[in-house]
Amino acid sequence: MQQTHDDVTLYASRPAGVVSVDMPPTPGEFIAPRLLERTKERYPDIELRFVEGFSGELKQKLSNNEIGVAVMHDPTPREDIRISELLVESLCLVGKKGKLNKTEYTLAEASSYPLILPSRPNFLRILIDEHAEQLNLPLNIITRSDGIGHTKSLVRYGHGFTILTYGAIISDVQRGALEAAPIRDPEMNWTLCVAMRTDQIQKMMLAVIEELIQDVVQELISTGIWR
Repeated sequence: MQQTHDDVTLYASRPAGVVSVDMPPTPGEFIAPRLLERTKERYPDIELRFVEGFSGELKQKLSNNEIGVAVMHDPTPREDIRISELLVESLCLVGKKGKLNKTEYTLAEASSYPLILPSRPNFLRILIDEHAEQLNLPLNIITRSDGIGHTKSLVRYGHGFTILTYGAIISDVQRGALEAAPIRDPEMNWTLCVAMRTDQIQKMMLAVIEELIQDVVQELISTGIWR
């Protein structure tokens, strides 16, 4: 009965009902609060349900119609999923504040640092490995950490360096705990997208939330918070 009610309100002329929004933890840290604020202001009859997950999980949840809108990195193109690009992020060498002495690094330079990286099949690790293998560069991995919170904590305590997007460490940079320098040669890009099922596009409630997510990200970029 609840699902029937949600389906009916999804198509209503005035957006109302429940929308499940799934995001990875680091983009969600900055998108979710602003998205909720704007939704309350503009669409008070919409209730947002936030779910935390990673890109691999999100694709499956979208396919199963368990969530309405997903924010994810580099989703694989599929006919049943509509993908809209939010921004393209470059991977950065990340260290404790004061530990980096250059404004940018080559991958050869970054790979020689004592690195704390996730294990495969983490998507970010695969991206790094692919670029390193193309240049025949060994990665100086001293510790494997499969949680981004743990990884950042280890770096903050000076146990090594890591490779992440700038978006993953915005709050740490603002607190003066971490610093980052982009890796430029080669540049390793990771695209952040918002995705919906193609058979759900006409649902007004989902469409307005997708639009608000795009607005929030553009504001974060234009104000220099996200780069």
